Amino acid sequence: KTPATEKIARILQEKGRKVAILSRGYKSQVAGCRSQVAVVSDGQKILLSVGEGGDEPYLLAQNLSGVPIVVGKDRIRSGNYCLANFNTETFILDDGFQYWRLKRDLDILLIDCLNPFGNGHLLPRGILREPLGSLKRADLFILTRTDQAGNLAGLKDRIRRINPFAPILESIHAPCYLEDLKSRRRLDLEFIEKKEVLALSSIAHPESFEKTLKNLKAIIMKRLRYPDHYLYTKEDLEEITSKARGCLIVTTQKDGVRLEPLLENESVLALRIKLKITKGQEILERML
Repeated sequence: KTPATEKIARILQEKGRKVAILSRGYKSQVAGCRSQVAVVSDGQKILLSVGEGGDEPYLLAQNLSGVPIVVGKDRIRSGNYCLANFNTETFILDDGFQYWRLKRDLDILLIDCLNPFGNGHLLPRGILREPLGSLKRADLFILTRTDQAGNLAGLKDRIRRINPFAPILESIHAPCYLEDLKSRRRLDLEFIEKKEVLALSSIAHPESFEKTLKNLKAIIMKRLRYPDHYLYTKEDLEEITSKARGCLIVTTQKDGVRLEPLLENESVLALRIKLKITKGQEILERML
């Protein structure tokens, strides 16, 4: 979701809108507190640590200038705070399809082509939060990682049978550059070509990240996969460094924000990506 949220925020900024992002802040220190509003970024500077604000809001704060990022369980309270303090015109609810208390003007639903609907069952038996019939509420679909889809045409047909009216856009996670987390130095993607790497991740689909590294012609010698949103410790970093044994450690941008505070002399590269709309960019811009 994070690259899509960033993409939407940038389009709205280009249209001259004053944008703020409202996030629940999964696994942040304020995630479960309904009365608290936490400003990760006021649009000018980052005000909270990754632990306080959550990894995804912190990453958005790093990547987006001029966009306040606010975390809180009660997004009506968060929105009112933004109205009072930032004169916000447009709110983006990050992960807000099930947030019933706030009326939306546009519901954008992302569907990951790697595992669109799991086994078709609801949590905890499957991965779905709602029955598939809820797809009819969406105003716009963005299919992600379409370059890794098994049956893209079949997926689109299935969506259209439930919701024949909402446009279906296609997108990929396009790699941009590598960043040395310690020095903040940017490196061209060619830097890891034909180099031995340890692929480190704690995301929902580590195989997608690893496939991207392979496409960049990196030689993956080792893979370390931690649970999604894993909070690394110094001991973890020592173990990772020991296992690397001369390999470059390459991780995701989301993992990077959690690893960065732990770094001393260790060298870790983060792969920066962006959401690239490959079909329907003009539709997205028009509907926003």
